[in-house]
Amino acid sequence: MSAGLGLYLVADGMGGQAAGKRASEEATRIVTQALEASSGGGAGGEERLRDAIDLANRHVWQLSQSEPGLLGMGTTIAAVLIADGMAYIGHVGDSRVYRLRDGKIERLTRDHSFSAELAERGIELRDDRVGSRYAHLLTRAVGIAPTVEVELTSQRIEVKDTYIICSDGIYGLVDPSEIQQIIEADADLAHVCVAIVARANAAGGSDNSTVIVLRVEPNEAGERA
Repeated sequence: MSAGLGLYLVADGMGGQAAGKRASEEATRIVTQALEASSGGGAGGEERLRDAIDLANRHVWQLSQSEPGLLGMGTTIAAVLIADGMAYIGHVGDSRVYRLRDGKIERLTRDHSFSAELAERGIELRDDRVGSRYAHLLTRAVGIAPTVEVELTSQRIEVKDTYIICSDGIYGLVDPSEIQQIIEADADLAHVCVAIVARANAAGGSDNSTVIVLRVEPNEAGERA
């Protein structure tokens, strides 16, 4: 997370504990550095975010090919870039972005997973054994191939918009309505994040569940390109 840049990012690594941690850390570092380098340039927010995630993908891929212990590593990315009165959202994998506005929580990303793509086509996995095996199989991830398709959206921000960026360890165990209740019960966003993770852990989750909650302040919403 780099509030000075307006960047808020969750990366959930895969490929074994050590390799997954390395993938997520490297991807986060490269995205942050790339956005710092492009700040103040002529490119728009979507282009900057896409290029940064593309660069992270190539970097993680090259690392995985150069070190045997890292072969097959990768990471999800869900990023929100606040700039020029806009929220630019880029994601790869199944980490998610939600927005809470005017008392309504809305999911802004779609999972790049086998089960999600089947559901979009109206196909239901009737065999529970097959479903449990493939439910979280990703169809896109950062670093598992030389190139990646980054899904991008953008929207005008409003004062008090609240964005929630989280890994599957959060949304798989804590319903969006519960997340909304936690946010609305406490103005301190640091406390909110701790409470959301605690709720996930109480429901059987692990301590590596990740969530970022950010709220748009008047000076941010007032910015214009």
